[in-house]
Amino acid sequence: MSDFPTVPFEPGQRIFNAGDAADHLYFIQQGIVQLLDSQGKAFAQISTGESFGEQAFLNGGIRGASAQALDAVICIQISSAVANQLLAEASPLLVPVFEALLLQQNMHNYLRSPMV
Repeated sequence: MSDFPTVPFEPGQRIFNAGDAADHLYFIQQGIVQLLDSQGKAFAQISTGESFGEQAFLNGGIRGASAQALDAVICIQISSAVANQLLAEASPLLVPVFEALLLQQNMHNYLRSPMV
């Protein structure tokens, strides 16, 4: 993953908001990220080694939740354009496998939400 850019976020900084374009996937290298529902209520915290921002990643769309750095956070950021290009160059079998994994992650996040 060293070919992808790393992005730092300050404590309290919004990474993205519910309703924003879903155009990046993030992998946390350091720190804690809080996920917030559309009313701004926290429903999950994720940390080093975990990912977020997968909802509607491959097919575009909008964010269903907001993400905010709780402390100093460093993430690897992968754009949907780069991911789609990499998948197009690889085996066609990878696209549905990757989409299934992203759907599973999205369902997991939904089940963690207090709205369920």
